Amino acid sequence: MSSAKRLHLLLAPKEKFGAGGAGAFALNALETTLASRWRHGITVFGTPVANPFPSVSFQPIAIPRWPLRGRNIEMVRCYVTEIRRAPPNLIEVFNRPVMMDHLRRKLPDTALILHYGNDPRGMDGSRSIAERRRLLARCDAIVCVSDFIRRCLLDGVDDPLAERVKVIHTGVHAPAAFPEGKKKTIVFVGRLVPEKGALELVQALVRVLPRHPDWTADIIGARWFKAGDAPDSYEREVAHAAAECRNIRLGGFRPHEEVIAALQKASIAVVPSKWDDPFPRSALEALATGCALICSKQGGLPEMGADRAYFLSDVTADSIEAALANLLSDDSERIALQHRGFDDFPFEIHRTTARLDDLRQALITP
Repeated sequence: MSSAKRLHLLLAPKEKFGAGGAGAFALNALETTLASRWRHGITVFGTPVANPFPSVSFQPIAIPRWPLRGRNIEMVRCYVTEIRRAPPNLIEVFNRPVMMDHLRRKLPDTALILHYGNDPRGMDGSRSIAERRRLLARCDAIVCVSDFIRRCLLDGVDDPLAERVKVIHTGVHAPAAFPEGKKKTIVFVGRLVPEKGALELVQALVRVLPRHPDWTADIIGARWFKAGDAPDSYEREVAHAAAECRNIRLGGFRPHEEVIAALQKASIAVVPSKWDDPFPRSALEALATGCALICSKQGGLPEMGADRAYFLSDVTADSIEAALANLLSDDSERIALQHRGFDDFPFEIHRTTARLDDLRQALITP
């Protein structure tokens, strides 16, 4: 595809488009751009970072430290000022519905896509049914990372413009061949916050690992997507519980490439979300790297596929212990689960990005 058409991806102010602190949306912007047939016409706009991801056009947008209108509105205002003399053919906003009114008023002829990765009902700009109806009119398309998020967006909304809401599952890279050299390792990747279920997992590991002393567990993550912060009370509670078993290692925050390397070597990954997790990358990356996935049924997680994961009935130390004990004791079941997730993986980044590219083309081609 020629770069004659120009696309802008606008990140939220808190997103860091660099390896040192990228969250899910920054990684999604990076990876979909690299996989896109529109790649050479795409520019990512976001908060200035010291070392932005290479190989992708990035334009920093600096906003005042104490903006009067709030950081999200100030970001979009500064962006519009930056590009108003040469607006793109399409603007895509990541997870910030509050930006859309300003964009539509200032750029009435530019196609707009809003990407949702969280429940719209808890976000400024889409909390109420009236706000969500207004968004349908403001946006040319709304892309949801899961059907669960689509249902949340349309909760109580009866509007013919609902056809503008599309489900395009998050995609991740998947190797062509099953990773070799799997170790007897269990991995958790995620923020160390109560809703992610890390404490219940550690409590289960303390019980099950002594019965399987040749297995170890890595807990990778911190409260935020960066290293160096002092631990909060929940992180200390997780660390205190983990100290009861020498086979549990707390790794803290790690750059994305280190996370993928850990998953490629691990045999089991656990995503014990206690909240309605929209469609977590950690679960996708576990499947793509050949891990046997244990996860909850919260939010969009069931959309991973009924046969691709071991789904917990609820998230407790007892339920996680039972799942782990089953997979640690039964090599054939664990290996079969690994291959079901890996061999039948519909969320490969080029496949999902092709669907997004088709939508882009439909919106900006006369």
